[in-house]
Amino acid sequence: MDTSPTANSSLSSSIGSSIGSSIASSRISHHICANRILDVVPAVMRCIHAEVRQQKSTCLTIPQLRSLDFLKTNAGVSLAELADYLGISSASASTMIERLVQKELVTRTVDPNLKRQVILNLTASGEEHLQQVLQETSDRLADKLEQITLEQILQLINGLGELHQIFMGCGVDPRVVSPIRRISSR
Repeated sequence: MDTSPTANSSLSSSIGSSIGSSIASSRISHHICANRILDVVPAVMRCIHAEVRQQKSTCLTIPQLRSLDFLKTNAGVSLAELADYLGISSASASTMIERLVQKELVTRTVDPNLKRQVILNLTASGEEHLQQVLQETSDRLADKLEQITLEQILQLINGLGELHQIFMGCGVDPRVVSPIRRISSR
C-alpha cells in the first residue's frame, strides 16, 4: 500500500470530492422537496376549499370555519389572538365573530380581568357544525385517495407525519393542538 504524501493527498481529495458531491446532491434533493411542497400544499388547500364550498350543509366561509376550528382547540382566546391567527385586522375579526355569534356558533364574553377584551368560545352548535363539515370534507378527500394503493397511503401518512414534525410550530401559537390529535379524538 502506498502511504506517500502524494497518495494520501489523492485519497483525501477523492474522499473530499465524494463527500462534497453527496452534500451537493443532498442539498439539491432538499430543494427539490421544498419546491414540491410549494407546488403541492397550495393545490391540496385549493381542493379542500373547493370541497368545503360545495357542501350544502354549511353556509360559512373558509375564514369562518378556520375560526371555529381555532376556537375548538384554543378555547377562551381573545379577539386579537384570533385575528393574529387568521392574519386579519381585529376589526375584520370582530365583524366575522359577530356573524358567528348571531348564528349561535360562538360566544363572546367580556374578560372579567380586562374589561376592554373579549373572550371567544365555540358553542356546542358551533362544534357540531364544524365536526360535520370536517367529516364531510374528510370523506370527500378519502374518496379522492382511493385511486392509490395501501402502500402509497402508508407512505403518504408517514411523509405527512414527517412534515408535521418539521413544520410544527413555525410561526404558530404553541397552544394550537395538532390536527392528528383532532382526528384521532373523533
